[in-house]
Amino acid sequence: MIVNEGDDLSGDILVNRPLGFTVMRFDDLVQARVVERVNRFAVLIDIKGDRVMAHLHDPGRLKEVVYPGNSILVRRVNGSGLRWRIEFGNVSGRYVLIDSGIHSEIARMFLPENTEAEVRVGRKRLDFRHDDDYIEVKGCTLAVNGMAMFPDAPTKRGLEHLETLEDLAESGYSSYILMLIMRDDVSCFYPNFMTDPDFSRKFLEIVPKKLRSHFLTFKFDGNYLRYSGEISMCSEKERIDALKC
Repeated sequence: MIVNEGDDLSGDILVNRPLGFTVMRFDDLVQARVVERVNRFAVLIDIKGDRVMAHLHDPGRLKEVVYPGNSILVRRVNGSGLRWRIEFGNVSGRYVLIDSGIHSEIARMFLPENTEAEVRVGRKRLDFRHDDDYIEVKGCTLAVNGMAMFPDAPTKRGLEHLETLEDLAESGYSSYILMLIMRDDVSCFYPNFMTDPDFSRKFLEIVPKKLRSHFLTFKFDGNYLRYSGEISMCSEKERIDALKC
């Protein structure tokens, strides 16, 4: 199910943006190819015959994106660390954002201006707070036959975020999961039981009973990352059909 521009989101913290809304511009991207993923955050890449190390700011497995020979888009960065940073990876002919370091910046475009970032809740930390609303942001790149799925790797930290949001909701606060889906070839979302059953069970237990959720999709056109609309949770039929194909 697609949530269209102009749909009533009254009483919701999300700022309603029009389809095609420009989220971010990317300049000076360079095409490269993956040689080898050395560890979670370092990838050996090939740029026009030169092999160099690049930083990958995403702890997920990204097996459908970061594999030998696949095309990626990188940018040069200053500093004492690795000189190249991976921004996008090719998936089925489209480039998807795989730099989780800018998820918060993207999420801010859909939240009220005075939203506070990196807020402590006891000994835990959540991405955002606006008055009595708490928001945790997750990035999604994995899709199976039109069904967006998260996570693509077991995430104990993600489960802890859900439990923290649940505790807040039970204490009278509003709690949100904001899923940023970095591709536009999906029609619904479902948690990835095959990769992390504990996270997935908790997700279905509390969404939407205790937590509100938003699943926002995006498309990269070569220069700009643009908003492609909001999708909803998959129905049981959609989930079964996607996994059967």
